[in-house]
Amino acid sequence: MKIWEDMNERVKLFIKLLIITLGVYLGFRLILPLILPFIIAYLLAWIIRPSTEFLYKKARIPRTIGGSISLIVLIFLIGSGLFYLGNLLIKQAVNFARNIPAYLNILAGKLDNICSNFDETLGLTTGSARAAMDDNILKVVDKVKTDVIPGMTARTLNFTVKIIGFIGILLIILISAVLIIKEAPGLRKKYENYSIYNDINKVTTRLADAGVAYLRAQLLIMVLVAVCCVTGLVVIGNDYALLLGILISILDALPIIGSGMILIPWSIIMLINGNIFAAAVLITVYLLCQIIREVAEPKLIGNRIGIKPLYTLISMYIGLKLFGVAGFILGPVGLIIIIAILKGINDKEARNKKLYALDKGVDLE
Repeated sequence: MKIWEDMNERVKLFIKLLIITLGVYLGFRLILPLILPFIIAYLLAWIIRPSTEFLYKKARIPRTIGGSISLIVLIFLIGSGLFYLGNLLIKQAVNFARNIPAYLNILAGKLDNICSNFDETLGLTTGSARAAMDDNILKVVDKVKTDVIPGMTARTLNFTVKIIGFIGILLIILISAVLIIKEAPGLRKKYENYSIYNDINKVTTRLADAGVAYLRAQLLIMVLVAVCCVTGLVVIGNDYALLLGILISILDALPIIGSGMILIPWSIIMLINGNIFAAAVLITVYLLCQIIREVAEPKLIGNRIGIKPLYTLISMYIGLKLFGVAGFILGPVGLIIIIAILKGINDKEARNKKLYALDKGVDLE
């Protein structure tokens, strides 16, 4: 204890940061997978709590029943929205599938022209490039037949098992959400006088507020990107603007993939076909998506969760390296937890010092 008191403040801060960061990392790596369904259940309970309390206070409906009703209504609203959006997407997807033969014919014609130009430029025998391409296509088809298709049966079985497991986890989440709604008031009264409860409550409150702000910011960015993409595709007269716009916005949210995976090759194809206007629009859409994502994301998320944009960006990168795509969210969340815990420890130490000084009659000023 004496050693700690005599230690330099910067060294103390470094040791605290090291221990807290290591604890958060191990928590994410080892504990989070085990408690994730219950965290989701807690979030659901938090969403339906106002309506459940309203039913309990105004209509004297028990929290278990009120929570179940609120949960069913929430699922219905989300399901209806997804059904409506999915219906639109399916219609466009079906329309696209019907036109695939026509698109393949157009593609074949374009390939013939490209191969002919290739033969002429390199002085090859007419049809050489197309023959080589056909040969490679046949090799790919054979590879699919021998390697991909036989493994699809095993993958289908594995996918079915995962679906069953997902349904089981979903049921656990829904039941847990209702039970949390029922037990929360009693648990709060039981533990709210404990100092550890107040410390944990401060961290979880800050984390919950920041988490909601983070998700809202991400959703807003995805909506902006989707609107940008859909508008651009409508301008060039694409029949599947909504379907492709939403798909591109989802890809854009993934840090490894991004909107360029579709927009850049598409713009190059348009340029090769001589459609300079469409190519220019697609490149413009891509640049706008990049501006929205790279400029707005750190600033918007940083402002809403109370962390500077640079630190937000660094936390996203570190999270990405440590946890993969999930780290894109876990990085900022981990940073929020570290800051909240460190602040809680420092505040507690400051209070203890003040109380000790008052007890000894020492003037800290």
